[in-house]
Amino acid sequence: MADVKWLINRLKTMSAGEIQFRTSQFVKKKIEKKRLTVPKSTLIRTADLSSFKTFDFSAFEMPETDKFHFFGLEIDLDKPINFHHDISSGKDFPMSFSKDINIRSDAFGSAKVVWEVNRLQFLLPILIKYRQTGDQSFLDQFVRIMTDWNAQNPYLKGVNWYSNIEVNIRLINWYWCWLLLADDKKWTSSSDYKTFTDEIWLPLIYQHCFYAHNNPSYYSSANNHLISEYAGLFIANCLWKFEESDKWLEFAVKGLEKEILVQHSANGVNKEEAAEYIQFITDFFLISYVVGEQHGIKFSTSYANMLSKICDYIYHFLDAKGNFPKYGDEDDGRVILPDFDTHSNNFISILNTAAVLFQKPEWKRPDSEWDIKSELLTAYRNGKAYWNKITPSNLPLESKFYPEEGHFYFKSATDTGKEIYAHLDAAPLGFLSIAAHGHADSLSYFINLDGFPFLVDPGTFTYHTHPEWRKYFVSTLAHNTIAVDDDDQAKLAGPTMWLQHFKSSVESFDKKGNTEKVVASHDGYLKLGVQHKRTFEFDKKQSEFRIYDEITLEGTRETQLRMPFHVHPSVQIEQIDPVNFILSRPGDTELRIHIELSSQLNYEIYKAKEENPLGWYSPTFMVKVPSSLVLGSIKSSKSISLATKIKILSTL
Repeated sequence: MADVKWLINRLKTMSAGEIQFRTSQFVKKKIEKKRLTVPKSTLIRTADLSSFKTFDFSAFEMPETDKFHFFGLEIDLDKPINFHHDISSGKDFPMSFSKDINIRSDAFGSAKVVWEVNRLQFLLPILIKYRQTGDQSFLDQFVRIMTDWNAQNPYLKGVNWYSNIEVNIRLINWYWCWLLLADDKKWTSSSDYKTFTDEIWLPLIYQHCFYAHNNPSYYSSANNHLISEYAGLFIANCLWKFEESDKWLEFAVKGLEKEILVQHSANGVNKEEAAEYIQFITDFFLISYVVGEQHGIKFSTSYANMLSKICDYIYHFLDAKGNFPKYGDEDDGRVILPDFDTHSNNFISILNTAAVLFQKPEWKRPDSEWDIKSELLTAYRNGKAYWNKITPSNLPLESKFYPEEGHFYFKSATDTGKEIYAHLDAAPLGFLSIAAHGHADSLSYFINLDGFPFLVDPGTFTYHTHPEWRKYFVSTLAHNTIAVDDDDQAKLAGPTMWLQHFKSSVESFDKKGNTEKVVASHDGYLKLGVQHKRTFEFDKKQSEFRIYDEITLEGTRETQLRMPFHVHPSVQIEQIDPVNFILSRPGDTELRIHIELSSQLNYEIYKAKEENPLGWYSPTFMVKVPSSLVLGSIKSSKSISLATKIKILSTL
């Protein structure tokens, strides 16, 4: 029944053209299943790599590569891996026809957990360790893992052939693995390694290219998935030349050129409305740009200019400690992982690389270090030499507004140079008709002090498993805005599918003088006869945020309003009186916030409990920790105006 309901909702998001496309894909799937054949081709040649600069990783200290850590989980790379096993639930996905497998429930466990292992991103750091040490056991480990993967994943069998984005991430990682091995004497002189390459690796590469080209994510799925498909196909066919490679390259370049413009605003802001995804999406474009330069394929000026704007947005939206604004979904996704660390700051790595590619010295932050991913991507340009000559710039401590996109970053430097940082979200729900990775968070905000989160967006936690937790973390109540009744600003119709999208409107903004102000509203509750308008002011001189909410009710129906103030798990809440609260961090007497609330609401401090998602915080995907919040509430049958003052008390 749940599948039928999901299908009905999914059809509601589709145009007539998409329904026709999905129908043709369904027929194709049935034919594939009935006449399953493994695509085969002979490699014509590989690109000439003789002029490529040899990688030098001697300056980098790599961790041990025996254990791979992700989502709070661990697998042992020295032991055989079951590539269909979800280690978080203990369940296994079936070895049935890949496109028939239901990944939208937890019947077989979490597909996301299984896919994270099957991206094979640990292969690149294994080979980097080999390049650093010369220890052949790393080569043998690489071959063993690849051989096992091939044996366990026959073409179109099992969940690892379900999603095209996973196929293309493997291709991109294999590209860099190949480059690390191409000039290695042990590798090139061994008949065993040659047999592995000819009989296992190259056939897998062709199968992946064939799949990437023939399973496009079009229409309402044309988000980061489509970008990955173009990127993987482009990067692979720059190196490996098959009969179709010229056609595939032309197809991929055209797609990348189109999508970098379609999926970003004129200012370089990604339209998926999921901040952490920006580093993931940017890497597809950035790595493609690098690989194109390596092989003499030049992207257009408009592509390069947009990539530069994307990086400039990243430069402005990070805080003093390199934290990104946690709006929308986040799942720790990476394209490549050469440092073997799923929690390293890839945003800063992107800025390091982009500073070299675009000759932008201002993007070198004072807290950044040259990283191994930037070394990998810019070795052909001798990137480190340029980067070392750059004098780090001061962090941008001026507010940056993106009114057309609905993102407002309030920043200020205190007398001692420390940072006050806030983000107001008046953006759309997400991209395309399903808005897959957006949250119902219009007019929400968060505040960091000197790089420490105080008032927060609680995060994501999960996609397709734990449906009640998924429903909570994307809900309006899980964000620092106003929730009406038990409803959200939009209708969640599936784990990554929304109906009845809200529209946010920026009514005015002012960034002049000591007081900066944004006035915005949304129509997400018009279905309930409720209109929400928020004025968000930042008095830089007084270090004070003032928030004015106007809730306009139509009719006389009694309506419940709830206004949460979610705090970071490290923040303590002290209630002074019914409307005054102090936020502080244990052991830190400098950083404090005073919140003065409207007396019209009743307030209660909620602490997380296992049986209720309210109050939980997800610092990373598949991980949740208890936190707390102040929750104001009222039942009203008439319009109401609320005033909130958030005063930074600390002498930073």
